[in-house]
Amino acid sequence: MRIAIFSATIDRTNGYGNIAYELCKTLRHEGIEFVLFLPRNEKRFTKDLPFATRCVLPKNVFRLYQREGWKYFKSVDVSAFDIVHSLFAFPFCIPAYRSAKKYGKPFLMGAQGTYGVRPLTQFPENIFLKQCYRSAKAVTVPSVFTKEQIQKYAGREYPITVIHNGVDFNRFQRSVPDIKNQFEGKKMLMTVGGLKERKGQDLVLRALQIVLRERDDVEYVLVGAGNWESGLRKLAAELGIADHVVFAGSKQGDELVSYFNACDIYVHTPKVVDLNFEGFGIVYLEASACGKPIVAADAGGIRDAVLDGKTGLIAPDGDIDAIAAHILTLLGDSAMVRKMGEAGRQYASKNDWNSVAQGFIKLYSQAHG
Repeated sequence: MRIAIFSATIDRTNGYGNIAYELCKTLRHEGIEFVLFLPRNEKRFTKDLPFATRCVLPKNVFRLYQREGWKYFKSVDVSAFDIVHSLFAFPFCIPAYRSAKKYGKPFLMGAQGTYGVRPLTQFPENIFLKQCYRSAKAVTVPSVFTKEQIQKYAGREYPITVIHNGVDFNRFQRSVPDIKNQFEGKKMLMTVGGLKERKGQDLVLRALQIVLRERDDVEYVLVGAGNWESGLRKLAAELGIADHVVFAGSKQGDELVSYFNACDIYVHTPKVVDLNFEGFGIVYLEASACGKPIVAADAGGIRDAVLDGKTGLIAPDGDIDAIAAHILTLLGDSAMVRKMGEAGRQYASKNDWNSVAQGFIKLYSQAHG
């Protein structure tokens, strides 16, 4: 059984690229034969990959009327494969579907979040995305929320299976440098992610202002980069909490693990902005793999990544007072912190990429059979 897998990227600093890399690496380890099809401009990321790639797809577009848009209607030769699988929805599901149709191959597709839903509200993208959903033997999504949004905006049900995104659990169990002394005497809150509106760091800043009225030993560390940094710095200054906020920049590899290990509570409160949303949030599993309790907001697919009351506490979407209350609850209850950390580590281990890959292998077998 040979699979033609289509992906938007293999850049591991990108969320989609990390998903593609981890899943493909695990599928190869499980003995699945495949080739990963990528955009032409992804070739720079393919050096030393442990699996085969072909960089023959068009560059990514957000709307089909963009310069490269027409190229998405060209098929690629998948005659040597048994199944065509588009890891993500718009726009790469279109050439994947057209290639599968041309060569008479079963077609599977995934939809991570925003780009599986928002194009359903846009013309002409909605026509082609619905065609892909209708034609797929199976559609995979990382969360119940994503499934519900697709059905809502498509106006019909499709054969959708929820398969969580995974975490490289062992990576977060390794011994790494201890940076806790950088925050000695402080309780450290942390968010990891791009500095952009839908990540919700502004909600944490506003909640921190409330928390600091109760105790002054708390610091909030933002790990990540983005064009919203200046706005967040300005907000921290306006709130009078700038001395308790650290912009740490992007962190990768063992350094990122060190930051996870150093934090006391992982706080990540995303928003849904113009149908831009977190389809799941692997970063929650990464925090859980390090045994950290979580404070989250009920937006997007969070409830599949965080078990409310077990691995963390989920506040109503956008509720700053509730976010602050949850932070204060955990800061004042070491037993709860320990219990949630242990439960989180167990939940993360169950969502290791090895387990996640089995769900896809099962779908491959069903489609091929």
